[in-house]
Amino acid sequence: MLLATAVPVLLFGDSTIRSRWLTWAVIGVIVGGAEMIGVAGAVIVAVAVSVVCILEYVRLAGLRTADLGVLIAAGVGAPVLAAVNPAAINVWLPFALLAAAVLPVLSRDPESALPRATAAVFGMLWLVWAPAQLVIIHQDLTLLVLTVALTDVASWAVGKALGRFPGVRVRPFAVSPNKTVAGLLGGAVAAAFVLAVTGEFSWVLLLAAAVGAPLGDVVASMVKRHAGVKDAGAWLPGFGGLLDRADSLLVVAPLFSVTLA
Repeated sequence: MLLATAVPVLLFGDSTIRSRWLTWAVIGVIVGGAEMIGVAGAVIVAVAVSVVCILEYVRLAGLRTADLGVLIAAGVGAPVLAAVNPAAINVWLPFALLAAAVLPVLSRDPESALPRATAAVFGMLWLVWAPAQLVIIHQDLTLLVLTVALTDVASWAVGKALGRFPGVRVRPFAVSPNKTVAGLLGGAVAAAFVLAVTGEFSWVLLLAAAVGAPLGDVVASMVKRHAGVKDAGAWLPGFGGLLDRADSLLVVAPLFSVTLA
């Protein structure tokens, strides 16, 4: 499906569109290879996503080196635990959240303790536990990534194309004003199309993709707005940082895991 878009993108797309397409192509090859390898491939992908996103998030959230150490250790260990015993990952989660909160609470800076603890606990949930779900649904990695990718692309394209019409440019999220109702509907249609074509359509999966993908993007926008930056990074062509690209995936993955596992 990605290859089918190559010709029109290369012929008619601008430099940004081409960069994004190339990034998606590379991601598609990586994810497809990981799914072919099996559990070990999913562990590698989950650890990479978790660690890189944590590095970007810690800078945006203003966390400290000690917090980074706790999150990185959990980001490496959680996917391995999910591979060994998938059921244990949810038992482990409360203890991981507690570990994330301990250092800020015990710090000698009481004024920053609550914001630090809140950011660390949220990071543990969003950037450690959520990526570990990729291991649990390793047989459906391509379905997950393809659904999220086309949902995001359709949401952006439809929102931009119809944004000039007053009746469809309603913006429901103050923290992410570029998102419109028209774009959300376009993303939902794309998600339904992908799930139907792959033979995996269900209303639960559609709801997970149609709601989870934009919610993930809005969450990332909230974090970046707090930090006063446009992108989480600058190394991923056409997108910024990995967190800018994986934000939707990190919300949809746990929702798919509940349904597919």
